[in-house]
Formats: sequence, C-alpha cells, structure tokens
Amino acid sequence: MQTKLQTLIKQGLIWHGQVEGSQDTTLSTGFPALDKALGGGWQSPGLHEWQLQTPFSEQALLLPLIQQAVQQNHSVFWINPPAWLSAAGLHYYGLSESMQVVIQTSVDKAAWAFEQVLQTKNAVALGWFGQKNASAHCVRRWYKATQTGQMGVVLSEPALTEEARAYSNRLRLKLSDTGVRVDLLKRKAGWPLENIGLN
Repeated sequence: MQTKLQTLIKQGLIWHGQVEGSQDTTLSTGFPALDKALGGGWQSPGLHEWQLQTPFSEQALLLPLIQQAVQQNHSVFWINPPAWLSAAGLHYYGLSESMQVVIQTSVDKAAWAFEQVLQTKNAVALGWFGQKNASAHCVRRWYKATQTGQMGVVLSEPALTEEARAYSNRLRLKLSDTGVRVDLLKRKAGWPLENIGLN
C-alpha cells in the first residue's frame, strides 16, 4: 500500500530536488549541455514549459523534438501555433506532413484539446498558451493527462511571478548576441540553472 507521500509524488504534486535513476524515457533536446542539465533530455511522460522572451525563439528546440517524434511514428499536434506550418519547410527537414496536425481554436477549446491529445497514444502535443490561460488548475490536469505516457510542451510568455506549477521542467528562452540561451527555472534533475547556451 502506498503512503500518502508516495501518492503525492506520483501525482507530481511534490517536486524532487534531485532524481536519480528515473524510469522516464527521454528525448534529446539536440544540445548536449541542455540534455545533461535535464538529466538526459525531455522526460516522457512529462509536461514541459518553455517561456519565450522573444517570439519564435523556440524554433531551435522544436526541430530536434519533432524530428525524433516523427522517427518514432508519433503524431505532432500544434495547438494554436503563432503561425501556419510551411509544407515546404516540413519537406525540407524530412518531416512527414501527415504526422503534423494543426488545431486553431478559442483559448478554452484549445486547453481542452491539449488535454485530450495528452491522453492519446503516440503523440507529442505543443500548445501555445498565455500565462493567464495556463492556470495552476489547467497545468495539473495536463500533467495528469501526460501520465498515460505522453509528452506535452506549453509555450508561453515569461511569467511575472514564479508561481508553482506542476511542470516537469520550466525553461526560459532568451536571445543573445551568441544565439539562444536557456534558464532552467525548474528541473527534475536538480536545482535551477542559468544561461545555458544552445550550440
């Protein structure tokens, strides 16, 4: 029988400062320094938040993730992306257009759709939500949905306050003279880190 503490940990309501020997599988971020800081890459199942200081700064992280998803025959769901996908661009990078599903809808319906995708099999969900739309309640529901074995990424603007959320990892992406840099605000593999270069 599980103790109350074990139950809370399993539900993702208690954060581990350091996790060794995790049973989660990981997908590489495409950047060795970031993989190491995240304990191997993106945890799956897992719910990850990417805070974008500059629109479209997420592209460096999106391409390796989508390529791996397609290689594993997973569909990629784009929920309220800030721009339409380019069929020519997908073809250029060798990504199957049939594996890409775009959903454009209202914020409330998008939050529901994101949760439904996270409950399906063989899918990666990418959702663009404002901080006010990704409430603690929504994030808890999304996190619970990922526990069926899926992975989701919430892309948003930077939070004004670092209120606790049930994300596996929280990153802030920022542009510098040398390219994109990442602050890890929360990570399963240890304490927060700052200024990791994506190169």
